[in-house]
Amino acid sequence: MTEDEISRRRLMQLSASSVMAQRVLAGATIAAVAATDAEAATTTVEGYILTRLAQNGCAKLFGVAGATCSPIFDAAGGATGVSLSVTSSDLGSGYAADGYARVRGLGAVAVTYGVGTMSLLTAIAGAYAERSAVVVINGGPTGDDLRLQRDYGTLYSHSTGKTGSDMVMFREITAYAGRIERASDAPRIIDEAITAAKMKQRPVYIEVAKSAWRQTCPAPVESLSIAPPAFGTEDQIAGEIADMLRRAKKPAILVGIEVQRYGLAEQTEALIKRLGIPWSSTLLAKAVISEQTPGFAGVYGGENSSQQVIRTVEGADALLTLGCVFGRQYRRLAVNSRGKMVSVYDGSVRVKSAAAKPASLSALVAALAKKPWTANPAWIAAAKLPGLSFDERRSGLAPAAVRAEAGLTYDEVMRTVSGVLDDKLIVITDTSLSMYPGSDINVIGRGGFMCDAVWQAIGFSVGAAVGVAVAGGRRPIAICGDGGFQMTAQCLSSFAREKTNAIAIVLDNGVQGIEQWILGRGYFANTTTKPKAYLEVDRWDYVGLARSLGVSFARSAATPDEFRQALADAKANTGPSFIVAAIKPHDLPAGLPSA
Repeated sequence: MTEDEISRRRLMQLSASSVMAQRVLAGATIAAVAATDAEAATTTVEGYILTRLAQNGCAKLFGVAGATCSPIFDAAGGATGVSLSVTSSDLGSGYAADGYARVRGLGAVAVTYGVGTMSLLTAIAGAYAERSAVVVINGGPTGDDLRLQRDYGTLYSHSTGKTGSDMVMFREITAYAGRIERASDAPRIIDEAITAAKMKQRPVYIEVAKSAWRQTCPAPVESLSIAPPAFGTEDQIAGEIADMLRRAKKPAILVGIEVQRYGLAEQTEALIKRLGIPWSSTLLAKAVISEQTPGFAGVYGGENSSQQVIRTVEGADALLTLGCVFGRQYRRLAVNSRGKMVSVYDGSVRVKSAAAKPASLSALVAALAKKPWTANPAWIAAAKLPGLSFDERRSGLAPAAVRAEAGLTYDEVMRTVSGVLDDKLIVITDTSLSMYPGSDINVIGRGGFMCDAVWQAIGFSVGAAVGVAVAGGRRPIAICGDGGFQMTAQCLSSFAREKTNAIAIVLDNGVQGIEQWILGRGYFANTTTKPKAYLEVDRWDYVGLARSLGVSFARSAATPDEFRQALADAKANTGPSFIVAAIKPHDLPAGLPSA
């Protein structure tokens, strides 16, 4: 065996060692893609990828062109059913694909090897943590590239000098990572990757050796058959859960993001109505089911939630959590409620402190819906909210201090946004202080909210809004702090290029407020106090920037009346819109302590 073959084998080993993929594929039926005679239909490697994406609900490929991935850019469009959306940055393309996937169930992104893919890591890691099925497509080195690097020390394009660096990194943040060395590998690897993405609702990585692009392979013959397997234990477990809930005096349900990712919103909403049990959702799963569903107690985001929702969730003597991804803000609940919680998550169920057992969320919801049940109206009566308006939801919070500064407050901005919402809008909040009042906006119906409450990367919202707008359906309103916006500001160019009707709101206070609150809350207690120097944000001409990037509707607002008018005009505008909301530098939303 030559050294060149050894290097190529190393790359194949990295691909094959994805243990997660083996688990994902257990129980899945993948349609055979094989030629039965010499006249069987063929396609190219890039054609096969695009066909499978289209068959599974992804009609858009986001990316930034590079020589290693140009063949799939050339192939996109036309009869493939997948059109191309070129963004202004690699990171922006990752966020756009993530936002698209959260709406459509599958997204795709392609950028160039190394310099492009490494810029994607933050976005794809967030998709992994928060269960978003993004297919990362990457052109990689050929056998000759590897040989010349090894024998002569000449690095191939965008190489770090190490073999398989992209594969190594993406294996850590995907459910499947595979490399296509030759066209004959393509059908199996592509089918395994897309099956893994759909079944695990997590990103996957496909690397194609540059020499394999444009080579022919058998065309897909049948659609992939993807159905998360039931384990046969769900009915018994559902019986245990039903008995536990019947015996409880204060039962509650906490809805998580996997309910939406696996298409179980309607079934879960029907189950909650049937059980008549008070319920909440995590912030990541806000409005996954309609908050108008009886028994809604508010969004539970940990210790900074309203006392009413804390009493409902943390005070429950039997708590059923369905598909919840718990970030650090849920540690207190996870620790203190372990002995009274049933956690259904990531293909398993844990009843109280017992060992986790394999179980399908969809099969378990279906089994629970069939169990004999008599609801107790007193349960919902005890947890009922005063109302669903922004102020009614937040009525139990300690009021925010009034600051003698020019500008708007976070609560004023979010109250105004809440007031304009209808069933055609989706709010996308960023990681900023606005996400706390954002949990209490009155979303109408299902699917009107998106955030990155677990991964918490600043700048997510504006990039994700590109994908959400392109996906169709609800019109996005992205709400982003000024520090976060400066990470992904160029995404406004995609707002215009794609002729979207997306709305972006930047909260301009000149400080990374959420970091300042974490590191030094005393800043917010006194208007003469300066923030930590490294948390000050450069003051940009945001309106001028937006216009230079092609968004002609760009306004600034410094008072409640100005903001209400700007938002009303933006809603009436048929193209992309941009609003800068000047925020009082020392303002905190209601409920957040300044000491």
